[in-house]
Amino acid sequence: MARSESARNFRAITTVYSYLPPEIRELISEIAREYPHAVFLRSVSPGLDDFHEPIIGKLVVSHADDIPHLRGFQFRYPISGSEEGIREFMTVLQTRGVKQIYMLQGDYEGYREVARTREIHTVEVAIDVNPRHLERGYWFISNPSARNGVHLPDGFIYDVCEAGHKVFYDLSYLGTTEPYVYNLSHPNIVAAAISFSKPYGLFYYRIGFMFSRENVPSLYANKWFKNIFSLIIAERVLEKLDLKKFASKYKALQREIIERIFEESGLCLRPSEAFLLAHLHENEVRGLSTETIQLLQRFKRAEWYRFCLTPYFLELEKR
Repeated sequence: MARSESARNFRAITTVYSYLPPEIRELISEIAREYPHAVFLRSVSPGLDDFHEPIIGKLVVSHADDIPHLRGFQFRYPISGSEEGIREFMTVLQTRGVKQIYMLQGDYEGYREVARTREIHTVEVAIDVNPRHLERGYWFISNPSARNGVHLPDGFIYDVCEAGHKVFYDLSYLGTTEPYVYNLSHPNIVAAAISFSKPYGLFYYRIGFMFSRENVPSLYANKWFKNIFSLIIAERVLEKLDLKKFASKYKALQREIIERIFEESGLCLRPSEAFLLAHLHENEVRGLSTETIQLLQRFKRAEWYRFCLTPYFLELEKR
């Protein structure tokens, strides 16, 4: 540390609450100013059952560079954020009699909690585990990782698949990083979920999409029971927003925030690849004062400390 550190006034939070940026607010305001009543009046003729399909098509095109194999998933569903996809895929596993799943230590706690409601046991494993030493099963993996907002080591998910395991690929942080290619080509990656909550601050609009190599029966009815207004917002984001420039802008603000935290507290955080987050490894925390270590304990996730920077993004707007 270049100065005496203190986390007393540290305003990061433990839960990742998404930041609703001005660009997205303006898109929503534009839609609301001329509310799309005509869309809803189509509910009887020609109907809105297929309304989501062209929007999912635009999503696939928008991410052709960073998820080039997304087209290979036959079944596509509009979902209420990634959580619904996780929940209903676990429902499929429950009906098949699956009794346990795998997740990485410190990964998204929702995997464990949803599994518990379906009487499925969760085995949390270290990142350096050899997947060939584990009984074949289903893994729920976020990338960038919810452990620290950083991409997983190259080849990790491939090695899991090659060991005979099947993977639910959680892309909740997609759109919050500099350009990166996600390889979903392996046939043992059986499903993937994309959410607009974290990258675009649309948590309370419940916008998500699930891609699966097999039918998920409990999501079939989403063709009827979906939020049309939220899908209109999703379409506007895909049409109007330069996704790469958007992420680059907020990555720059993330670095500014981390510099500000250092000036205020002396805490030298590492910027995560996901712009909402910063992190430290447990080895980097050991040299801090006892008081600071105690204050940071609530941020601990396995061997990582993960910090959500949303309060600081909100403060930047007031400057």
